[in-house]
Amino acid sequence: MEIAIYGKGGIGKSTVSANLSAALADSGQRVLQIGCDPKHDSTRLLLRGKTLVTALDYMRRTNPPDYSLDEILAVGYGGIGCVEAGGPKPGVGCAGRGIISTFELLSQFKLKENYDITLYDVLGDVVCGGFAVPIRSEYADTIFIVTSGEFMALYAANNILRGIRNYDGSDRRVAGLILNRRGVSDETERVSRFAEAVRLPIVAEIPRSDIFAQSEARHVTLAEFDADCTEAKIFRALAGKIVGGIAKFEALPLTDEDLESVVLGTGSVPSVAAEAVEIAEPTAPTIAPAKPRETIDFSSPNRYLSKNVIHGEPLHGCAFNGALTMSAQLTDAIILAHAPKSCAYISYQTMSSTGRRRLFERGSLLPSSIAPNLESTDMGEPEMIFGGMEKLTEKIRDLKLRQPKAIVVISACPSGIIGDNIDQARALGDEVTPVYTLRTDGNMTGDYLQGMLMCYTELARQVIRRDVEPEPRVVNIVFEKVIAKNTADSFAMIEGYLNRMDVRVNCRFLCNTSYDSLVNFNRAELNLLAHRDYTGAMLEEFFVREFGSKFFDKQFPVGFADTSDWLRDIGRHFGCESVAEEIIAQNRERYEREIAALRSKIGGKRLMILTYNHEFDWLLGAALDVGIEIVKIGILNFSQDEGFRTRLELPIEVEENYKSENRAADVALYKPDILLTNYTSSAAGEAAIADTTPMSPDVGFFTGLNMIRRWAGLLSMNLKGEWERDEQLFKKYYA
Repeated sequence: MEIAIYGKGGIGKSTVSANLSAALADSGQRVLQIGCDPKHDSTRLLLRGKTLVTALDYMRRTNPPDYSLDEILAVGYGGIGCVEAGGPKPGVGCAGRGIISTFELLSQFKLKENYDITLYDVLGDVVCGGFAVPIRSEYADTIFIVTSGEFMALYAANNILRGIRNYDGSDRRVAGLILNRRGVSDETERVSRFAEAVRLPIVAEIPRSDIFAQSEARHVTLAEFDADCTEAKIFRALAGKIVGGIAKFEALPLTDEDLESVVLGTGSVPSVAAEAVEIAEPTAPTIAPAKPRETIDFSSPNRYLSKNVIHGEPLHGCAFNGALTMSAQLTDAIILAHAPKSCAYISYQTMSSTGRRRLFERGSLLPSSIAPNLESTDMGEPEMIFGGMEKLTEKIRDLKLRQPKAIVVISACPSGIIGDNIDQARALGDEVTPVYTLRTDGNMTGDYLQGMLMCYTELARQVIRRDVEPEPRVVNIVFEKVIAKNTADSFAMIEGYLNRMDVRVNCRFLCNTSYDSLVNFNRAELNLLAHRDYTGAMLEEFFVREFGSKFFDKQFPVGFADTSDWLRDIGRHFGCESVAEEIIAQNRERYEREIAALRSKIGGKRLMILTYNHEFDWLLGAALDVGIEIVKIGILNFSQDEGFRTRLELPIEVEENYKSENRAADVALYKPDILLTNYTSSAAGEAAIADTTPMSPDVGFFTGLNMIRRWAGLLSMNLKGEWERDEQLFKKYYA
């Protein structure tokens, strides 16, 4: 038999538990008592005041292969086995998780197999899943609730019944109430009314008596202090009921309104049937409708939110990973993941994959991607139970010995779940190595993009000096796509244009940049957005609002018309119009020559576009220039952008929020020669050729033409016919 003793904190559960265990032992039962309260005093009276080493303290300082049951099990009065779970210091960690860990440890030792009865003395109320573990069906088969006539004690008893109901439904495991009198007025009547309402018996009534204080002063139970006293006989009587086979009942909690009516005697005893059914049946989650795009207001207090957070979409990645990826772009800072080793490892692989791909494909090295400046506190079970701030503090002190420019601490889910306040770590910083914090708490804050946004805004607020004066002919680059493999080449092209105009780049926010350049972000007189999509527009609003920054009104240019306009406007701003026109002229002749050549090869071909991209005039303009017929444009929903944007007069309507399941039917309807998507499509075989459009296209004059030139080459090769002949041969000889 396994017995769980629950009740409001301070109601006397430990006294009841110890005296009941003693009475059960005197009746000939082999008893194990497990204290499940962090204050670890449940077995004190059974051990004559001896303090046990708690299971959690033992696990914290001992390697698993060295675990020994003798270190945490003591034998008390009547041969009773005594174990204390223990817990963290108040205000840190997760004591509930500690209960789970203790039970797992005891299961390894198969400890309960040596006893007839296991009794769990559990912290006050069913406050979380960890403290509810003893009432799970695989543990306690008999549950007693200790209460008094005080309203809060009965309120806690009712909550405990709710917890049991959530686990059990209509199963019967509640043996009844134990009334531990506190001497309040109308006490017996109150508890009796409650017991009648929830249909439970009062199995024992313990009087308010000085004998308990006298026995506890001697650090013993009543069985040792005065076995013949009335109070000791009450516990023996209850033990006799338990050994003889005590009846058990269904948990039937009251509503809060009915509880107050019953306890205070302001109404009749309610029916519990409706309440029981209501609790037993889970309700369907309420899903809020997505907000239309026009309601997104950057001026609201919660303006810097991802689409996922605003629209309640499924998570697109993890905020911890997003913040980690962006923070690692500070090449001379150390990014410290306050997280388990596995979380840090997965993020490390995500970040380094871009650098590895670029190294293999193009032979160029990106140090911030190949070897991210990432460290981890390696949170484990001890940190989940006792809190991770001690380990975080120790790790920061070790890292400061390396004298990095800064340390950025980012929290994963476990840190947020147990309530570690990593912002306290900022106090560990100094002038040599300041410490900054990003409380993403894994995906509790939102998706990958939300983590990026938090990194952008919080690092800017914490790091950028506001007293730095702008300097002429200095710019910042804002919001390059760090995971795109063409980012470095696009930056090199933009920097080349700027250098010809005698303009210097100060800070790349945040892409392969230094800590000092971020500190001196305000040194730039102008900021250039790499991408003016959803996130780019948000960052522009942020810097304008919080730092008074000035932004160029065009994003990085892609395609001939866009690049020409961008250069002219940049040249006008810096008084270098002639340099801009010289660059444009050098590229115009080549562009027109290639357009003419391609028109004869691919003009009149039918193009169908189904894409996540929300802006691609660079391709549409070039396609129209060479005479391609655009038959369909479908824009799919994308987690990092919304709202299709074009400056062209297109010959067809654009279908936004396109449904991918319509793709095969639309390919059959429009019969395109060229199908352009972001990913390989099963419907691609219906088109002469299929291609993918980059999420982040190359900067410059010829991006669109380069793609169309590839299409012309593929069409001239008749690859579809060759593949069909290969398929026939394969089926003939190998299938």
